Amino acid sequence: MSSYVEKLFSLNGKVALITGGSKGIGAEIAFSLLKSGANIVCVSRSKNTIKKELKDYYMQCDISDTVQFNKVCKYVNELYGGIDILVNAAGITLKSDDSSDKFDVFNKTLNVNLTSVYQCCELASNFMKNGGSIINITSIGSMLGFPSNPSYVASKGGVRMLTKALAEDFSSRGIRVNNIVPGYILTDMTKSSFNDKKLNRERVDRMMIKRWGDVKDISGAAVFLASGASSYVTGIDLVVDGGWTSKGI
Repeated sequence: MSSYVEKLFSLNGKVALITGGSKGIGAEIAFSLLKSGANIVCVSRSKNTIKKELKDYYMQCDISDTVQFNKVCKYVNELYGGIDILVNAAGITLKSDDSSDKFDVFNKTLNVNLTSVYQCCELASNFMKNGGSIINITSIGSMLGFPSNPSYVASKGGVRMLTKALAEDFSSRGIRVNNIVPGYILTDMTKSSFNDKKLNRERVDRMMIKRWGDVKDISGAAVFLASGASSYVTGIDLVVDGGWTSKGI
């Protein structure tokens, strides 16, 4: 690799805090930032991360608890002298059926997927002393209507517009805020439809690139938005969906 490319995308000396780091997209992004030279701390509600390379950088934290998360931010600040990168990858999807309280499901989903993201952005930004990059993970559900999960779609749509609002509000402090918009990526959240032959085929038929995404497919987008290569990029939706949202007939 040329020294030019290394310098352009290097995260050497940068400090990254990643939520949702126990598994899936969050864990893979944390690993990609670590390999790109960043000092990282990743958090999640789970006791441990499934990615062995992250065990020394992992802390348990409920991001919906502002006191807990602010303590993590203070810890990172004391350890490294500030925060340069925040990745909000934590998120949930809750099934609702005839026996569940749909309003309760809706409120719980918005609390974790939207309200907590806002809180994390505000709290972590207080420690971005020299500017920074905030990366929020949304979904193609933030741009299109999908059936039977209004709480998830609404929450991700809210994050999409929250990002644009905060990109403006934080711009005076040199903090960039952007979205990564995954399509169908194979994770614990999507494995039930992946393992269903009919649903799997329906989804692949909608893609231009005829395969499900892997969590590694998100890594390049994350490194780009975290690095100086995207220094003039803020308020955008960087879609990584195999062509789903661009496909016509």
